[in-house]
Amino acid sequence: MTMNIKSLLLPALLLCASLSWAQEQGRVLSSTPVVVQGSVPPQTAYNVVYEYAGQQYSVQFPYDPGAYVSLQIAPVVQAPVVQAPQPVYVQTPPPVTVINPVLVSPYPGPYYYGPPPFTFNLGFGYYRHFRR
Repeated sequence: MTMNIKSLLLPALLLCASLSWAQEQGRVLSSTPVVVQGSVPPQTAYNVVYEYAGQQYSVQFPYDPGAYVSLQIAPVVQAPVVQAPQPVYVQTPPPVTVINPVLVSPYPGPYYYGPPPFTFNLGFGYYRHFRR
């Protein structure tokens, strides 16, 4: 039983790996030989224009690719676009100055009489309290 699971697991794993890295072919539209400048001895490269999935691409090969080019296509996961948070501008209100009003009365205030600063008493005369 374990041998059957292992024998099924390996092909499934290989199938998943092959699907993630697919071998594709692009049709060569033109292949132009060019001499690479600055190389000693002079070397020949090929400017190749090929078509894949309805779009044209150009590349330089060190050899003549023939009628088709082999391509390795890998899936690309596009990262989610993260937008920077927008700045928040807070306007502070202008400072408020509170001025307390000064109230002016047209009449003079009451005058309070306090005790005299110095008193002298000889004990004669009227007493404020009643003696028994």
